[in-house]
Amino acid sequence: MAFDGIMTSIVVRELSEVLTGARIEKVQQPEPDEMILQVHTPARGRKKLLISVSSQAARVHFTERSYENPALPPAFCMLLRKHIQGGKISRVFQRETERIIDMDIETVNELGFSVSKRMTAEIMGKHSNLILTDIQSGKIIDAIKHISVDVNRVRQILPGLIYVLPPSQGKLDFRSASEEELAARIAEEKSVSRAVQGISPALENQLFRENMAAEDPAGCAAILTALRDDIAAGRLDPRVYLLPDGTPKDVHGVLLPAYAESLESKSFSTADEAMDWFYANRLDSNRVMQKALDLTRAVNALTDKQLLKKQRLLEEIKDAEESDRYRVMGELLNANLHLAAPGASSVKVISYYDGQETEIALDPRLSAAKNAQNYFKKYSKLKSSRKEKLAQLAECEEEIAYLDSVSGLIPAASSYEELDLIRAELTQQGFMRARKAPQKNKKQGPRPRRFKTKEGYTLLVGRNNLENDHITLKLGQKTDWWFHTKDIPGSHVLLVCEGKDPDPDTMYEAASCAAWFSKGRQSQNVPVDYVQIRYIKKPAGAKPGRVIFTNNGTVWVDPRDPSAGAEG
Repeated sequence: MAFDGIMTSIVVRELSEVLTGARIEKVQQPEPDEMILQVHTPARGRKKLLISVSSQAARVHFTERSYENPALPPAFCMLLRKHIQGGKISRVFQRETERIIDMDIETVNELGFSVSKRMTAEIMGKHSNLILTDIQSGKIIDAIKHISVDVNRVRQILPGLIYVLPPSQGKLDFRSASEEELAARIAEEKSVSRAVQGISPALENQLFRENMAAEDPAGCAAILTALRDDIAAGRLDPRVYLLPDGTPKDVHGVLLPAYAESLESKSFSTADEAMDWFYANRLDSNRVMQKALDLTRAVNALTDKQLLKKQRLLEEIKDAEESDRYRVMGELLNANLHLAAPGASSVKVISYYDGQETEIALDPRLSAAKNAQNYFKKYSKLKSSRKEKLAQLAECEEEIAYLDSVSGLIPAASSYEELDLIRAELTQQGFMRARKAPQKNKKQGPRPRRFKTKEGYTLLVGRNNLENDHITLKLGQKTDWWFHTKDIPGSHVLLVCEGKDPDPDTMYEAASCAAWFSKGRQSQNVPVDYVQIRYIKKPAGAKPGRVIFTNNGTVWVDPRDPSAGAEG
């Protein structure tokens, strides 16, 4: 419901007051379906306008958040920079009460002549789009999503075509229809959302009681007229409605009675601020989760590949373990060369190992002595092959353990940066290819998570295996305590003691933190090893994050999120 026609109308009103006369200073495209316009407004100074045409969260509003941009700007971003960067916004308006926002921009072309461009944001779910047109000719300059005749036979969005509005649904304009017209159309349709622009079915359920459109169309029209007057007079009630766990459920610029009665809400001074908070708190976690899911799938695929390799190696080792049989065949054949008739395909001899009769297969083209040599060659080849396969198996098992440790770190990642660090580690270890257009090299040292215990001790938690090595092998002092879930992938946790002896509650707190930042996060009674740094070593050539230790203890704890006492 977040961006229906009514919400669009409210946001456009707020945007128009701020953006009219503003100059576009920068154009950025942090995501394939998102644009950021940095503008200098006459009254509010610099502001960032977010335009998203994401199928899940299409919207337009100011934002205070920071966005990371790709090293190479996408083509549509470069086109907007060419056509509208430096331009002045002359008007922001809405088409009737549809979810269409137009922004007229006065700018200068390559020849120095003044030209007028229009940027149109169509906020329509999966059909959302951002289109730049030339006002004089009405032609499309370009769009963030191209719609060809193969996709839509009625309406194409391609450079050079005349821009045409989406087909009308024949609904009444919420802002201009009279109360009598509204009542008549609602009575005809027996539904407010089918009769009036800007009213989504979800909003209809919030504003009107069940079957009210059919039973009392005049009452519905009266509510709409009062709502229209409130919006025109600026009597709004922007709120974000929250689920019991604090997760944002919905947002709107007008009061939603059904939600207001059953849910907690957070009020804002403008609908624009409410939307920025709502999407920041809802989408950040969703997008990080999606990226984490993609990375998890990639790590799982790498793990499956190593598991198949392990299975193949085990089968080859099993075959190689039969090498002694070929040695025995060769020895028995050498001892009984006189029994093998020329051209025979086999020979029966008595084994001096067990006294049993043994039949030995022969190559009839070769002599008995040559057959014996072939058996010894097979034995020697399989014996050396077994050593190689065992070495490969050890390496394969180490890589499986390493990938398992990485998969345990991904769920704890809370930002793009942390996921990118994990991906960079996998690239460094040769499991993933470097991206073709890498981000600008922002060389940063390790920055592990930092928390404070109730008694004031510092906890350091690695965000990836490279940071795990750093806090354990570089930062940890001999008397500091180290924690890690027993036989469960997870982060290294360092309890910085500064020469003091931590009390049992602090030790349990650190162990609970280690359980939280592990694959056992959703479990109870998780085993956690703890040991002083003096007893930890890293094997030569071991993968990042792998250490060995002695003199450890084990404690069983429930995972606990330490973020309440986070330093940052």
